[in-house]
Amino acid sequence: MELTGLLQVAPFQGMKEEELIAFLFGVPNSLKHFETGDVIARQGSLCKGLYILASGSVRAGMINDEGKELTVEEIDAPNLLASGFVFATENRFPVNVEAVEPCEVFIIGKERFLEFMHLHPLMMQNFLKDISDRSVFLSRKLNEFALLNLKARLLKYLETHPAIHNQQEVAQKLGVTRPSLARALSELANEGRIKR
Repeated sequence: MELTGLLQVAPFQGMKEEELIAFLFGVPNSLKHFETGDVIARQGSLCKGLYILASGSVRAGMINDEGKELTVEEIDAPNLLASGFVFATENRFPVNVEAVEPCEVFIIGKERFLEFMHLHPLMMQNFLKDISDRSVFLSRKLNEFALLNLKARLLKYLETHPAIHNQQEVAQKLGVTRPSLARALSELANEGRIKR
């Protein structure tokens, strides 16, 4: 695990390494290790503090009662997990968080985090900016799913991902079944809007 990389992540930008070490390794914080496929947090479980992905990568996704899955985001370290829910009235994880590869996650208690932000106003400012930026991300994501049809979402996806190597994975990211994705790809190809 490379702690200096965490200094580039909100809310730690502008902090000294010694301050970060004091923050991360203070009692009652914990550092947990997860293997590929391990569930770090379940959708609906209590968000007890600030979760910091120090190494590895995770997939944040939702699943409904019928088993339909939607990948909301893939997150690489270093990064924060569910930061917008730490101080929420309904502070529960909105997604399942699963390790895509071996991970290390710091869990910082809510009270310790709040106390540290009072001592370091820059940290508080950075944290507020981070959760605001995440709100913008989520509103864009919601717009894509609520207002765009599947073919439009697929074309938007292809703007940043020039090729589809795994249809099931892309179907999860777009919140559709694999057959629906295959049908939309075929229609777009027949319309001449994409190449096979």
